[in-house]
Amino acid sequence: MIDEFREQGYPFVYSTSLVGARLLVLAEPESGTPQNVVNQILQPYGLVVRPDSGVLLIVRTKKESEGARPGAGQAPTASSAAAQNTIETVIVSTSRYAISREIAASKFSMDQRTIQSMPDVGEDPIRVTQRLPGAAASGGSAVAHFRGGEKGDVGIMLNGQWLFDPFHIRDYQSIFSAIDARAIEGVEVYTGGFPVRYGDRMSGLVLMDSIEPEESRHSEIGVSVFNTSLLTAGTKGRKSWLLSARRGNLDLVIDPKFGRPSYFDVFGEFAVELTPWAHLSFNGLYADDDIKLVLETEASERDEISSDTRNAQFWVRLDSRWSDVLSSTTVLSVVDYSNTRIGFANDREKVVAAVADWRKIKQLGFRQDWLWKSSGRHWTQWGLQGTHSKARFVYDANAEYFGLPALFVNQPSTVTRTADAAPRGASYAIYVSDRWRLSERTIMEWGLRWDDQTYTNLSSDSQLSPRLSLLFRPSKSTELRVSVGRYFQSQPIQSLQVEDGITHFWPAQRADHLILGVRHLAKNDTSWRLEVFHKNIGRVRPRFENLFDPLGLMPELQPDRVFIAPGRARARGVELSADRTIGRFAWWGSYTWSLVTDRIAGVDVPRSWDQTHSVQGGIDWHTDTWSFSAAASAHTGWPTTDLQLLEVGADLNGDPIFIAVPGARNAVRHGSYVSIDLRLSRKFDLSRGRLTAFVEVSNLFNRRNVCCLDWDVNETDAGDTVLERGEDYWMPLLPAIGVLWEF
Repeated sequence: MIDEFREQGYPFVYSTSLVGARLLVLAEPESGTPQNVVNQILQPYGLVVRPDSGVLLIVRTKKESEGARPGAGQAPTASSAAAQNTIETVIVSTSRYAISREIAASKFSMDQRTIQSMPDVGEDPIRVTQRLPGAAASGGSAVAHFRGGEKGDVGIMLNGQWLFDPFHIRDYQSIFSAIDARAIEGVEVYTGGFPVRYGDRMSGLVLMDSIEPEESRHSEIGVSVFNTSLLTAGTKGRKSWLLSARRGNLDLVIDPKFGRPSYFDVFGEFAVELTPWAHLSFNGLYADDDIKLVLETEASERDEISSDTRNAQFWVRLDSRWSDVLSSTTVLSVVDYSNTRIGFANDREKVVAAVADWRKIKQLGFRQDWLWKSSGRHWTQWGLQGTHSKARFVYDANAEYFGLPALFVNQPSTVTRTADAAPRGASYAIYVSDRWRLSERTIMEWGLRWDDQTYTNLSSDSQLSPRLSLLFRPSKSTELRVSVGRYFQSQPIQSLQVEDGITHFWPAQRADHLILGVRHLAKNDTSWRLEVFHKNIGRVRPRFENLFDPLGLMPELQPDRVFIAPGRARARGVELSADRTIGRFAWWGSYTWSLVTDRIAGVDVPRSWDQTHSVQGGIDWHTDTWSFSAAASAHTGWPTTDLQLLEVGADLNGDPIFIAVPGARNAVRHGSYVSIDLRLSRKFDLSRGRLTAFVEVSNLFNRRNVCCLDWDVNETDAGDTVLERGEDYWMPLLPAIGVLWEF
C-alpha cells in the first residue's frame, strides 16, 4: 500500500532494513490522509511517518528507537535492529522523488535526541546551534553569530510562525531560549543560502516543529538545576494536543544577594484533522521574566537592574491539500509583548547612573505559502506575508562619571537621555520560486522576493532579492551545491535604538551570499562536507558597542560605549566537517577558517566576534540504559581594544591632567577560547514509565576564557599614576544534575 501511495505522488521514503517485504497489514486501517493510513499500518511494527525536508520519512517510534524490546504478547518488530538506538542514513536516489530534496547549501538538521544528549547548558534547542560550523558564540548567551553576522541576523520559526524575541533574561545576554527541547522534533538550521520563502534575515534561520504525539497519552516531569518542567501530549482520533510548561530554577540555587532571576514559559498546541485534506492547529507560546541581577553587592558600589518581560504569541495554522498537485499553508498570528527595565549604579569612584526603559509592542500577522507540484520534474512555490505592528518606547536615563570613566576622551561629565516614540506601520512580502529537475543528476531552483516596510517612514526602501541554487550529483554518494543570492534585513520595530538616543529607523541592510559546497557519504557511513562562503554586507546598520565590557547591566551608560558606522562589511571562510551517526557510538567534528571585517574610514576592522580558527567536535556513546557524550569547542580569541592613559598638562595646582584614550579598535585579541563539556545519563525502568537521571559539566577544566577588560587608575608607591588592566571571564566550571520521569 505504501508503494501505491508513492505511485500517486506522495513522497514516502524508507530504508528497506525497516520496511521489508515480509511486513503485512495486520488490521484494516480507518480512512484518513495517506500519512494517517500508513501510520496505522506501521504502528504494530514500532514505526511511524515523520515529515522531513519535503518527504514523508518512515522511522522508528520513540519507544522502539530507545531500546524497548517486545515481550510476550507484544506486536512483532520490523527487524531485530529495532532494539538499537540508531539513526538511519537514508539517501533518496529514486529520480521520481529527487525533486523533493533540499538543494540549498549550508543546511544542518539535528533531531530531538541529538539536542538532549548534547552537553549544553539547559538542553536548549537554540544554544545547540553554537556547535555548528560557521557559528561564533561565547557560551554566555543562547544566541550565536552565523558566518560573521550579528546575533539579530538569525530568524527563529516554530510551527510555521516567526517567533518574537523568544529568550529569557533578554536584558542580560539572552541566556536561555523560551523553547522546551522536549516539545520539538528537532531543529533545521540554515547558516546561509536559504530559499526565498524565508526572508527579512541576512545570516541564518532556525526552524522547528513540535512533536507529533504517537500515544493516546504521554507525560513527562523533569527537575534539574536549570528548570522544572512538565510536558503532556496525546492523540485521540483526529485530534492531538501538546502542553509544555517550564519554570526556571536559577532563583532557587543562587545566593539571593546576587539577584532573583525568575522566569517561566508555556507552549501549547491543539491540532485537529478537519478532513483528510485539511489540518488545523492552534498554537500559543507565553514567556514571563521577573529578573533582578546584582553585579556589585556592596552598598557603596551597588550595581543592580530589574527586568520584567511579558511575551505572548498566539497563532493558528491551516494546512490544506487542494489536489494531488496543489497545497497551501496559512498562518494567522498575534503578538503582545512588553518589557520594563529599571536599573541603577551607585559607585562614586566610577559612575552613578539610573535608567528607566519601558517598551510595548503589538503585532498582527498573516502568512500564506503555496506549493504546486506539476510533475516529478518541476514544482513552484509562491506566497505572501504581512504584519502590522505598533510600538511604544518611553526611555529616561542619566549618569554622572568619576575617576577613570570621567577621563575618557570626549566623555562628558554627565549624560541625560530621554525618548518617547510610538512607531506603527506594516511590513509586506511576496515571493515566487521555481524548481526544476534538469536531468537525473541536476536540480536547479531560482527565486525572487520583494519586501517593504512602512513603519520606518523611509521612502523607496523596498527590497528585491533574487536567489539561485544548483544541486549536481556526480555519483549516488556525492553532491555538489552552489547557492548565490541577495538577502535583505529591515530593522525590526522592536529594535529602535532609543537607549542610545536614536529615534529613527535605518534602511534595510543587504547581504550578497556566494556558497560552494560538496558533500560525500563514504562507504563506512561517514558524511563529509566542505563549504566555501563569501558574504558582502552593504548598507550596514550603524550600531553601538562597548569596547571593553560587553556584560554591563546598563551598557548604554558605560563610558566605553562607541558608535560604529561601517560603510560595508565582509565575511568569508572555509568549513570542513565530518560525522558518523549510525550505531551506538557516534562522532562529529569541524574546522572553520574565517575572516569577518567592517570597512570603516577605508580600513578593514575585525568585527568583535571574528574568530580566525574554530574547531568543534564531540562523541556520543549509548546503550539501552547508559548514555555518555562529550563536546569540545575552541576558537581564536575575539578582538578587543587597548587603553592608554596620557598626561596632557597640569592644573592650577601643578597636578598632572590625564585623559584615557582607547587604542585602535579591535587591534588586539583575547586569549584563545577553549571549553570541554560532558554529559552522562542513566535510564531506569519503573513499574510505571521510566526515569532518566543525568549529570552534566560545562567547562570541565574551569578554563578562564576572557570576555572583558576591567581598567582602573592607581597610584604607585613612588606617587606615579598608572593604568591597571584586569580581566573578567565567561562561564566557569558549571555542574548540573537532573531527573526526568516519563510515563
